[in-house]
Amino acid sequence: MLTPHCLRTSTFGFLAACLMTGLYSCGGERTYDVPASAYDHVVPEAVNVRSLMRQAAANELKSWQAQTGEFGMAYTEDILRIGAGDDPTTLLEFERFLSHPDVAPIEAAIDTTSGLPERLAQHEVTLRQAFQRFHHWFPDDELPQVAWMNSGFNYAVYPMPGYLGVGLEWFLGTEHPIVQTLAPNMFPQYMRNRMQPDRVPTSAFRGWLLVHFSQPWYRTERCVDEMLFWGKAMFILEQCMPDAPKAALFNWSEAEWQWAREHERDVWIELQPQDVLFESDRTRFGKWFTEGPFTRYGAIPQDSPDRLGVYMGWRMVSDYMDRHPEIALADLMQVTDINPVIKAYRPE
Repeated sequence: MLTPHCLRTSTFGFLAACLMTGLYSCGGERTYDVPASAYDHVVPEAVNVRSLMRQAAANELKSWQAQTGEFGMAYTEDILRIGAGDDPTTLLEFERFLSHPDVAPIEAAIDTTSGLPERLAQHEVTLRQAFQRFHHWFPDDELPQVAWMNSGFNYAVYPMPGYLGVGLEWFLGTEHPIVQTLAPNMFPQYMRNRMQPDRVPTSAFRGWLLVHFSQPWYRTERCVDEMLFWGKAMFILEQCMPDAPKAALFNWSEAEWQWAREHERDVWIELQPQDVLFESDRTRFGKWFTEGPFTRYGAIPQDSPDRLGVYMGWRMVSDYMDRHPEIALADLMQVTDINPVIKAYRPE
Protein backbone atom coordinates (compact mmCIF):
# COMPACT_ATOMS: atom_id res chain seq x y z
CA MET A 1 0.00 0.00 0.00
CA LEU A 2 1.14 3.53 -0.72
CA THR A 3 1.36 5.51 2.51
CA PRO A 4 1.89 9.20 3.24
CA HIS A 5 5.51 8.35 4.02
CA CYS A 6 6.18 7.38 0.43
CA LEU A 7 5.25 10.94 -0.60
CA ARG A 8 7.95 12.62 1.37
CA THR A 9 9.18 14.75 -0.81
CA SER A 10 2.63 11.05 -10.26
CA THR A 11 -0.62 12.71 -28.95
CA PHE A 12 -1.98 9.61 -29.48
CA GLY A 13 -3.48 8.22 -32.66
CA PHE A 14 -3.91 9.59 -36.15
CA LEU A 15 -6.12 12.22 -37.78
CA ALA A 16 -8.21 9.44 -39.23
CA ALA A 17 -9.04 8.22 -35.75
CA CYS A 18 -10.03 11.78 -34.81
CA LEU A 19 -12.48 11.93 -37.68
CA MET A 20 -13.85 8.42 -37.19
CA THR A 21 -14.61 8.48 -33.48
CA GLY A 22 -15.09 12.14 -32.59
CA LEU A 23 -13.51 11.30 -29.21
CA TYR A 24 -10.10 12.72 -29.96
CA SER A 25 -8.69 16.19 -30.27
CA CYS A 26 -6.78 17.18 -33.39
CA GLY A 27 -3.56 16.32 -31.57
CA GLY A 28 -4.84 12.81 -30.93
CA GLU A 29 -5.72 13.08 -27.23
CA ARG A 30 -9.06 11.87 -26.01
CA THR A 31 -10.84 14.57 -24.03
CA TYR A 32 -13.07 14.15 -20.99
CA ASP A 33 -15.41 17.08 -20.73
CA VAL A 34 -17.60 17.60 -17.69
CA PRO A 35 -20.84 19.59 -17.56
CA ALA A 36 -20.79 23.06 -16.06
CA SER A 37 -22.89 21.72 -13.20
CA ALA A 38 -19.92 19.64 -12.04
CA TYR A 39 -18.30 22.82 -10.77
CA ASP A 40 -21.27 23.49 -8.51
CA HIS A 41 -20.38 20.56 -6.27
CA VAL A 42 -19.31 21.74 -2.83
CA VAL A 43 -15.76 20.74 -1.93
CA PRO A 44 -14.54 20.99 1.70
CA GLU A 45 -13.00 24.38 2.40
CA ALA A 46 -9.25 24.37 2.97
CA VAL A 47 -7.97 24.89 6.50
CA ASN A 48 -4.82 26.88 7.24
CA VAL A 49 -3.21 24.91 10.05
CA ARG A 50 -0.40 27.45 10.33
CA SER A 51 -2.85 30.22 11.21
CA LEU A 52 -4.65 28.03 13.71
CA MET A 53 -1.34 27.12 15.37
CA ARG A 54 -0.57 30.78 15.98
CA GLN A 55 -3.96 31.30 17.58
CA ALA A 56 -4.03 28.17 19.73
CA ALA A 57 -3.51 28.10 23.47
CA ALA A 58 -3.48 25.28 25.98
CA ASN A 59 -7.03 25.99 27.09
CA GLU A 60 -8.35 25.84 23.53
CA LEU A 61 -7.87 22.15 22.80
CA LYS A 62 -11.52 21.62 21.90
CA SER A 63 -11.43 24.54 19.49
CA TRP A 64 -8.25 23.21 17.85
CA GLN A 65 -9.78 19.74 17.54
CA ALA A 66 -13.02 21.11 16.10
CA GLN A 67 -11.17 23.08 13.43
CA THR A 68 -8.56 20.47 12.47
CA GLY A 69 -10.32 17.17 13.16
CA GLU A 70 -8.38 13.97 12.66
CA PHE A 71 -5.73 15.84 10.75
CA GLY A 72 -4.87 17.83 13.87
CA MET A 73 -4.14 14.57 15.67
CA ALA A 74 -1.91 13.35 12.86
CA TYR A 75 -0.18 16.71 12.66
CA THR A 76 1.00 16.76 16.26
CA GLU A 77 1.59 13.03 16.64
CA ASP A 78 3.00 11.89 13.30
CA ILE A 79 4.04 14.92 11.24
CA LEU A 80 5.70 17.10 13.89
CA ARG A 81 5.84 14.48 16.66
CA ILE A 82 5.53 17.07 19.39
CA GLY A 83 2.85 15.44 21.53
CA ALA A 84 -0.45 13.61 21.76
CA GLY A 85 -3.27 15.22 19.86
CA ASP A 86 -5.67 14.93 22.81
CA ASP A 87 -3.27 16.45 25.37
CA PRO A 88 -3.86 20.18 26.06
CA THR A 89 -0.19 20.69 26.87
CA THR A 90 0.70 19.74 23.29
CA LEU A 91 -0.67 23.07 22.16
CA LEU A 92 1.95 24.77 24.30
CA GLU A 93 4.54 23.18 22.03
CA PHE A 94 3.20 25.18 19.09
CA GLU A 95 4.80 28.41 20.28
CA ARG A 96 8.07 26.62 20.96
CA PHE A 97 7.97 25.08 17.48
CA LEU A 98 7.13 28.33 15.70
CA SER A 99 9.81 30.30 17.54
CA HIS A 100 12.54 27.70 17.18
CA PRO A 101 15.64 29.20 15.49
CA ASP A 102 15.42 26.62 12.71
CA VAL A 103 11.68 27.00 12.17
CA ALA A 104 11.05 30.75 12.50
CA PRO A 105 12.93 31.61 9.27
CA ILE A 106 10.97 28.92 7.43
CA GLU A 107 7.70 30.36 8.71
CA ALA A 108 8.74 33.81 7.49
CA ALA A 109 9.78 32.38 4.13
CA ILE A 110 6.42 30.64 3.68
CA ASP A 111 4.63 33.92 4.39
CA THR A 112 6.44 35.60 1.50
CA THR A 113 6.45 32.74 -1.04
CA SER A 114 4.25 29.63 -1.13
CA GLY A 115 1.98 30.84 1.66
CA LEU A 116 1.03 34.21 0.20
CA PRO A 117 -2.76 34.60 0.60
CA GLU A 118 -3.31 35.34 -3.07
CA ARG A 119 -1.21 32.34 -4.06
CA LEU A 120 -3.06 30.00 -1.68
CA ALA A 121 -6.36 31.33 -2.97
CA GLN A 122 -5.39 30.43 -6.54
CA HIS A 123 -4.15 26.99 -5.48
CA GLU A 124 -7.44 26.40 -3.71
CA VAL A 125 -9.37 27.27 -6.87
CA THR A 126 -7.23 24.90 -8.94
CA LEU A 127 -7.55 22.06 -6.45
CA ARG A 128 -11.27 22.64 -5.96
CA GLN A 129 -11.88 22.34 -9.70
CA ALA A 130 -9.75 19.21 -9.88
CA PHE A 131 -11.73 17.61 -7.07
CA GLN A 132 -15.01 18.69 -8.68
CA ARG A 133 -13.97 16.98 -11.91
CA PHE A 134 -12.93 13.92 -9.92
CA HIS A 135 -16.31 13.88 -8.15
CA HIS A 136 -18.11 13.97 -11.49
CA TRP A 137 -16.53 10.64 -12.45
CA PHE A 138 -16.24 9.15 -8.96
CA PRO A 139 -19.35 10.49 -7.16
CA ASP A 140 -19.19 7.97 -4.30
CA ASP A 141 -15.59 8.72 -3.30
CA GLU A 142 -14.91 10.98 -0.32
CA LEU A 143 -13.18 14.25 -1.12
CA PRO A 144 -10.51 15.54 1.29
CA GLN A 145 -10.15 18.83 3.10
CA VAL A 146 -6.86 20.51 2.15
CA ALA A 147 -4.74 21.47 5.16
CA TRP A 148 -1.96 24.02 4.57
CA MET A 149 0.87 23.33 6.99
CA ASN A 150 4.53 23.68 7.88
CA SER A 151 5.71 20.10 8.30
CA GLY A 152 9.26 20.99 9.28
CA PHE A 153 10.44 19.48 5.98
CA ASN A 154 8.99 16.12 6.98
CA TYR A 155 6.21 15.79 4.39
CA ALA A 156 5.54 17.64 1.16
CA VAL A 157 2.20 15.90 0.83
CA TYR A 158 0.38 14.00 3.57
CA PRO A 159 -2.83 12.33 2.35
CA MET A 160 -5.03 10.61 4.91
CA PRO A 161 -8.74 9.72 5.03
CA GLY A 162 -10.71 12.94 4.72
CA TYR A 163 -7.67 15.24 4.56
CA LEU A 164 -4.80 16.30 2.34
CA GLY A 165 -1.93 17.96 4.17
CA VAL A 166 0.41 20.14 2.09
CA GLY A 167 3.78 21.20 3.49
CA LEU A 168 4.23 24.70 2.12
CA GLU A 169 7.91 24.80 3.09
CA TRP A 170 8.54 22.32 0.27
CA PHE A 171 7.53 24.94 -2.31
CA LEU A 172 9.58 28.01 -1.37
CA GLY A 173 11.33 28.19 -4.73
CA THR A 174 14.47 26.48 -5.99
CA GLU A 175 16.64 29.56 -5.51
CA HIS A 176 15.32 30.53 -2.10
CA PRO A 177 18.17 30.91 0.44
CA ILE A 178 16.57 28.44 2.84
CA VAL A 179 16.27 25.83 0.11
CA GLN A 180 19.92 26.39 -0.80
CA THR A 181 20.98 25.67 2.79
CA LEU A 182 19.23 22.28 2.96
CA ALA A 183 21.62 19.38 3.52
CA PRO A 184 22.52 17.94 0.08
CA ASN A 185 22.63 14.39 1.41
CA MET A 186 18.97 14.64 2.47
CA PHE A 187 17.77 17.11 -0.16
CA PRO A 188 19.76 16.49 -3.36
CA GLN A 189 19.69 19.02 -6.17
CA TYR A 190 17.02 17.24 -8.21
CA MET A 191 14.70 17.45 -5.21
CA ARG A 192 15.43 21.13 -4.62
CA ASN A 193 14.81 21.85 -8.29
CA ARG A 194 11.21 20.73 -7.76
CA MET A 195 10.47 22.98 -4.78
CA GLN A 196 8.61 25.51 -6.88
CA PRO A 197 5.49 27.37 -5.65
CA ASP A 198 3.56 26.72 -8.85
CA ARG A 199 3.84 22.97 -8.37
CA VAL A 200 1.67 22.92 -5.26
CA PRO A 201 -1.63 21.90 -6.94
CA THR A 202 -0.29 19.12 -9.14
CA SER A 203 1.97 17.71 -6.41
CA ALA A 204 -0.86 17.75 -3.86
CA PHE A 205 -3.49 16.23 -6.12
CA ARG A 206 -1.12 13.58 -7.50
CA GLY A 207 -0.10 12.55 -3.97
CA TRP A 208 -3.71 12.31 -2.85
CA LEU A 209 -4.74 10.34 -5.92
CA LEU A 210 -1.98 7.75 -5.48
CA VAL A 211 -2.87 7.09 -1.86
CA HIS A 212 -6.61 7.21 -2.53
CA PHE A 213 -6.38 4.44 -5.12
CA SER A 214 -3.67 2.43 -3.38
CA GLN A 215 -6.21 0.04 -1.89
CA PRO A 216 -6.79 -2.35 -3.53
CA TRP A 217 -5.14 -1.36 -6.80
CA TYR A 218 -1.48 -0.82 -5.90
CA ARG A 219 0.46 -3.98 -6.72
CA THR A 220 4.19 -4.52 -6.93
CA GLU A 221 4.50 -8.20 -7.83
CA ARG A 222 5.88 -7.38 -11.28
CA CYS A 223 7.17 -4.38 -13.17
CA VAL A 224 4.04 -4.32 -15.35
CA ASP A 225 1.78 -4.31 -12.28
CA GLU A 226 3.35 -1.16 -10.89
CA MET A 227 3.52 0.40 -14.33
CA LEU A 228 -0.19 -0.19 -14.86
CA PHE A 229 -1.11 1.34 -11.50
CA TRP A 230 0.95 4.46 -12.13
CA GLY A 231 -0.34 4.72 -15.68
CA LYS A 232 -3.97 4.60 -14.59
CA ALA A 233 -3.45 7.08 -11.77
CA MET A 234 -1.57 9.51 -14.02
CA PHE A 235 -4.22 9.26 -16.71
CA ILE A 236 -6.93 10.15 -14.18
CA LEU A 237 -4.73 12.97 -12.86
CA GLU A 238 -4.43 14.33 -16.40
CA GLN A 239 -8.21 14.37 -16.83
CA CYS A 240 -8.79 16.03 -13.46
CA MET A 241 -6.21 18.75 -14.20
CA PRO A 242 -6.50 19.20 -17.97
CA ASP A 243 -5.01 22.70 -17.95
CA ALA A 244 -1.84 21.73 -16.09
CA PRO A 245 1.33 21.43 -18.17
CA LYS A 246 2.18 17.79 -18.80
CA ALA A 247 5.64 18.31 -17.32
CA ALA A 248 4.06 19.52 -14.06
CA LEU A 249 1.89 16.40 -13.82
CA PHE A 250 5.09 14.34 -13.68
CA ASN A 251 6.90 16.88 -11.49
CA TRP A 252 9.41 17.35 -14.29
CA SER A 253 10.93 20.37 -15.92
CA GLU A 254 9.88 21.16 -19.48
CA ALA A 255 13.27 19.89 -20.66
CA GLU A 256 12.73 16.56 -18.87
CA TRP A 257 9.28 16.25 -20.43
CA GLN A 258 10.70 16.90 -23.90
CA TRP A 259 13.43 14.30 -23.33
CA ALA A 260 10.81 11.66 -22.53
CA ARG A 261 8.79 12.56 -25.62
CA GLU A 262 11.78 12.54 -27.94
CA HIS A 263 13.27 9.30 -26.61
CA GLU A 264 10.11 7.31 -25.99
CA ARG A 265 10.89 4.70 -28.63
CA ASP A 266 14.40 4.23 -27.23
CA VAL A 267 13.00 3.81 -23.72
CA TRP A 268 10.50 1.25 -25.02
CA ILE A 269 13.31 -0.75 -26.62
CA GLU A 270 15.00 -0.87 -23.22
CA LEU A 271 11.78 -1.79 -21.42
CA GLN A 272 10.00 -4.18 -23.77
CA PRO A 273 11.97 -7.45 -23.31
CA GLN A 274 9.80 -9.94 -21.43
CA ASP A 275 12.35 -10.36 -18.64
CA VAL A 276 12.22 -6.59 -18.06
CA LEU A 277 8.48 -5.95 -18.40
CA PHE A 278 7.57 -8.95 -16.27
CA GLU A 279 10.50 -8.71 -13.86
CA SER A 280 9.40 -9.76 -10.36
CA ASP A 281 12.50 -8.66 -8.44
CA ARG A 282 11.55 -5.24 -7.12
CA THR A 283 15.14 -4.33 -6.35
CA ARG A 284 15.59 -4.35 -10.12
CA PHE A 285 12.35 -3.10 -11.63
CA GLY A 286 11.85 -0.50 -8.89
CA LYS A 287 14.52 1.58 -10.63
CA TRP A 288 11.91 2.49 -13.24
CA PHE A 289 9.80 4.22 -10.58
CA THR A 290 12.35 5.66 -8.14
CA GLU A 291 12.76 9.40 -7.73
CA GLY A 292 16.24 10.64 -8.50
CA PRO A 293 18.28 12.72 -10.89
CA PHE A 294 17.59 10.23 -13.73
CA THR A 295 16.28 6.71 -14.42
CA ARG A 296 19.05 4.36 -13.34
CA TYR A 297 18.28 1.35 -15.51
CA GLY A 298 20.27 -0.44 -18.20
CA ALA A 299 21.37 1.83 -21.01
CA ILE A 300 19.11 4.73 -20.03
CA PRO A 301 21.46 7.77 -20.10
CA GLN A 302 22.03 10.18 -17.24
CA ASP A 303 20.39 13.05 -19.10
CA SER A 304 17.05 11.24 -18.81
CA PRO A 305 14.36 12.22 -16.30
CA ASP A 306 13.60 9.91 -13.40
CA ARG A 307 10.62 7.55 -13.13
CA LEU A 308 10.38 6.73 -16.81
CA GLY A 309 8.33 3.69 -15.83
CA VAL A 310 5.59 6.10 -14.69
CA TYR A 311 5.71 7.92 -18.01
CA MET A 312 5.58 4.68 -20.00
CA GLY A 313 2.68 3.42 -17.92
CA TRP A 314 0.79 6.65 -18.65
CA ARG A 315 1.54 6.36 -22.36
CA MET A 316 0.28 2.76 -22.47
CA VAL A 317 -2.91 3.55 -20.59
CA SER A 318 -3.49 6.64 -22.75
CA ASP A 319 -3.31 4.60 -25.95
CA TYR A 320 -5.48 1.90 -24.39
CA MET A 321 -8.18 4.38 -23.41
CA ASP A 322 -8.04 6.04 -26.82
CA ARG A 323 -8.70 2.67 -28.44
CA HIS A 324 -11.42 1.65 -25.97
CA PRO A 325 -13.89 4.55 -25.69
CA GLU A 326 -16.44 2.19 -24.17
CA ILE A 327 -14.46 2.14 -20.90
CA ALA A 328 -15.64 4.87 -18.56
CA LEU A 329 -13.04 6.76 -16.57
CA ALA A 330 -14.65 5.50 -13.36
CA ASP A 331 -13.96 1.93 -14.47
CA LEU A 332 -10.33 2.46 -15.44
CA MET A 333 -8.84 1.42 -12.10
CA GLN A 334 -10.57 -1.94 -12.42
CA VAL A 335 -8.54 -2.77 -15.53
CA THR A 336 -5.96 -5.26 -14.23
CA ASP A 337 -5.04 -7.25 -17.33
CA ILE A 338 -1.88 -5.71 -18.71
CA ASN A 339 -1.91 -7.61 -22.01
CA PRO A 340 -4.56 -5.55 -23.86
CA VAL A 341 -2.95 -2.39 -22.51
CA ILE A 342 0.43 -3.35 -23.95
CA LYS A 343 -1.26 -4.44 -27.19
CA ALA A 344 -2.88 -1.03 -27.60
CA TYR A 345 0.36 0.86 -27.06
CA ARG A 346 2.14 2.43 -30.02
CA PRO A 347 5.47 4.10 -29.12
CA GLU A 348 5.89 7.55 -30.62
